[in-house]
Amino acid sequence: MMQVGDGFTPLRLALEQSDIRYAIGGSWASTAFGEPRFTNDVDILADFTLDNLGQFFQLLPDTFYADPEDASQAIRRGRSFNVIYMPMAFKFDFFPARAFPLGMEELERAIFLPDTGLSQSPAPFVTPEDILIAKLHWFKTGGGVSEVQWRDIQGLLRNCGGTLDRDYLKQSAGRLGISSLLDQAFQEV
Repeated sequence: MMQVGDGFTPLRLALEQSDIRYAIGGSWASTAFGEPRFTNDVDILADFTLDNLGQFFQLLPDTFYADPEDASQAIRRGRSFNVIYMPMAFKFDFFPARAFPLGMEELERAIFLPDTGLSQSPAPFVTPEDILIAKLHWFKTGGGVSEVQWRDIQGLLRNCGGTLDRDYLKQSAGRLGISSLLDQAFQEV
C-alpha cells in the first residue's frame, strides 16, 4: 500500500539537491505538535527563487505533475503552488517563505522531527510556536470562521501550551496584528 512518504522522499531529494531550504507546516505540523486529524495535502514552506525553482522541476521525477509556468507566476506574486504525486493523486502545496512576514524566520527556526509519516529520516518542521502563529494568521485572514483552523490552534495549545515560548509568541503576534486572537486562544484552552 502506498503512503505519503513514497511521494515525499523524491520530492525532498529534489528540494535538497536544488539547495532549497524548506520546512513542513500546515496540518502536518499542527498534527505533529497538536492533535491528529486527516488532511489530503502537505504544506511546505520553502525558500524558492525563480532560479532554484527551475532546477527543482528538472530534478522532480516523472511521477509528479506540476506546471512550472504556474509555479513561476505564483512565486512572482508571492502565492502558493502545488505539485501532485500522481500514483496517489496526493498534493504538496508550496508556500514561498519570502511572501510571509515571518517565513524566513520560520525556516531558520525549523526543527527536525522523526516518525512523522513523511520520511524514515527526520524531516524539517516549523516549530510549534511558528505553526501556532501561522494558524492564527490564517484564521484571521480567512475571516475568523474556520472551525478546522481553530481546532488545530486549540490542539496545539492543549498539547504544547506549557512549553511554548510565550515571549516569541507575543512578539510575533504583535508583528502580525493577531495579539488579541492569541490571547483568546490561550483563554479558551
